[in-house]
Amino acid sequence: MTSPQLWQVKIRIYYTGVESVVQLLEDMEMQAVSWHECVDAKPSGQLDDQGFPIAEEFYVEGYNKTFPNHDLISQGVDALSALFSFPMPTIIIEAVDNTDWLSVCYQQLEPHQLGRYYVYGSHNPDPVDSNMIPLKIDAATAFGSGEHPTTSGCLLALDELAKTNQFKNMLDMGCGSGILAIAMAKTWREGQVLAVDNDPESVRVTKQNAILNECNSNLIALVSEGFADPKVSQTGPFEVITANILAKPLCMMAHDIKSSLVKDGYVILSGLLDRQKEMVLKAYEAEGLSLVTIHSIEDWVTLVLQ
Repeated sequence: MTSPQLWQVKIRIYYTGVESVVQLLEDMEMQAVSWHECVDAKPSGQLDDQGFPIAEEFYVEGYNKTFPNHDLISQGVDALSALFSFPMPTIIIEAVDNTDWLSVCYQQLEPHQLGRYYVYGSHNPDPVDSNMIPLKIDAATAFGSGEHPTTSGCLLALDELAKTNQFKNMLDMGCGSGILAIAMAKTWREGQVLAVDNDPESVRVTKQNAILNECNSNLIALVSEGFADPKVSQTGPFEVITANILAKPLCMMAHDIKSSLVKDGYVILSGLLDRQKEMVLKAYEAEGLSLVTIHSIEDWVTLVLQ
């Protein structure tokens, strides 16, 4: 049996203790430390420095090639808990195996239909129904294989818009694998799609997938931190913008998205939980957009506004 290459320390912590626990793990010379909101956490009632609600609980995760000292971590967290008066957190240490999960996901990705879109991997046969729009997307190093409820919601929203609209200029902000940009490029063949991401790897994967789907002639991908690159504004205004990101970034770019839309243009927003939809709606309604419809899948929602 192959030995695990990494060990993970996972600490569920009250929000007031996040910075202290991160510092503790960094001082213990963990090789990587990260933190994120717990999906099931309630709002704490406090706002961050940008005015967004802070979740009540976070996960702090540390990774190391040698087995972490549980007693030492527990003692440190105990001391911080007493010092800063936050509840004693749960500490879990477990092995991170060296399975090639990318290959596993690739092999297990099953074809599925979302409206007119047929999403499948290269290891699956092409769709037999000529009315379907095939999206050949392999599990890769960028988000967006069509499996996640947020991606599914966006594809269903595009399918709905395609019934009554002909778009010529479209934007996918935060394109990941490029699946939404490719869907738009193949739905509106006479139009032009701009795919943007702040991650160069995502842009590389998007370009590769555009070639795989034979739509690279009307799809351009570029690296930009949101709307910062002048090419984004120069290519606009857009008739439809998709943004499957996260709730807080979506709120922060509400003005830029509105400014980049044509009159009566559409916005498809996702990457947010049901409990976050009112916060995002409020930000876009303040910019003059109105809710058209909501697609809810599990705990995730996709908003369509105009």
